[in-house]
Amino acid sequence: MADVPNAVLRPADNELLAFRIAREIARDLVPVDEIKERFKLDDDDYQRILRSPIFQQRLEEELVIWNASDAMSIAERIKAKAGTMIEDSIIEVYALIHDKNEPMASKIRALEWASRVAGIGETEPLGAGLPPGVVSGAGSGITFNIIIGGKKQTFNQSADQPKTIEGEVVLTDKEPL
Repeated sequence: MADVPNAVLRPADNELLAFRIAREIARDLVPVDEIKERFKLDDDDYQRILRSPIFQQRLEEELVIWNASDAMSIAERIKAKAGTMIEDSIIEVYALIHDKNEPMASKIRALEWASRVAGIGETEPLGAGLPPGVVSGAGSGITFNIIIGGKKQTFNQSADQPKTIEGEVVLTDKEPL
């Protein structure tokens, strides 16, 4: 919805937009200019939304929720702030993973981090919930398949045992496969 110019939005869409902007402003996690850019608002649209009674009511509600001081609210605020921080770093991690000058070990760590954030792979430690001595089956970690010198190299990373794969980059005139 943020990609649609506000002039063509239906009233219900404008209400939803006002709700989302109220939440962003109440949380105060990103600057107003970034909020306007995210929702593709010019100054006039933004000011119109700020004057809207539905926006003002929703902003009050969001401020009460966000500023609550009970333990659950504090934990939720911390989780939301951490989530915003992680979301903002994803573009930088993407660039690192695709940078040919970065060592493979840092790319693998970034891929592992991104996999955890995305919820891909196992989220429980290896063997969690199994009787002692029983090893869990497939899907208990991450497998990386890398073509090195025309040969496939496979690295398995268990979910409970960190592993660093070190190596060096050798530049050749050949185009990668």
